[in-house]
Amino acid sequence: MSLSRRSAALLLLFSAACSSNRAPIDDSAPAPKASGFKANVISREELQDPRFVGGDALNTINRLRPMFLRQRAPSSFQSNKAGIVQVSVDFGPLQQVSILPTIPTVSLWQVQFLTPEEAELRFGLNANSGPVVVLLTSKDSK
Repeated sequence: MSLSRRSAALLLLFSAACSSNRAPIDDSAPAPKASGFKANVISREELQDPRFVGGDALNTINRLRPMFLRQRAPSSFQSNKAGIVQVSVDFGPLQQVSILPTIPTVSLWQVQFLTPEEAELRFGLNANSGPVVVLLTSKDSK
C-alpha cells in the first residue's frame, strides 16, 4: 500500500473514531445561570475589591475592562475628535479621559460603557460619534 493510501486510511479511521465519541445534545437540560457579569458594566462589587479600593478610576477600569478605554479610529473626516472615548460623571457634561486619574475608585458606585449609538442617544452630538464611559458616584445617579 502506498504512503498516500495508508495516510488516507489512517485519517479516515481517526475521523470515524472521533465522531463516534460525541455525547448526544440534550436540549432539555437547563441553561446555565448567569453569573451577574455584564461586559458593559463594572459593578459595585467589582469596584469594592480590595485590589482596587485604594486606586484611581483609570487604573481600575484598565484592569477590569480595558476595552472601555480603547481608542478607536476617527469615524469622521470633518472632526479628528470623532470616535474618541469621553467620560461623564453622573451623566454630567462630557470630559476627556485624562480626568480619570483624579477620581478615586472608592467614590464610584458603578461604571458603565455606552456604545457610540447609546452615547449619541444620551448626549446628542456632544458624543462626537464615540463611546462614553459613565462614572456613577451613587446608587441614585442612574
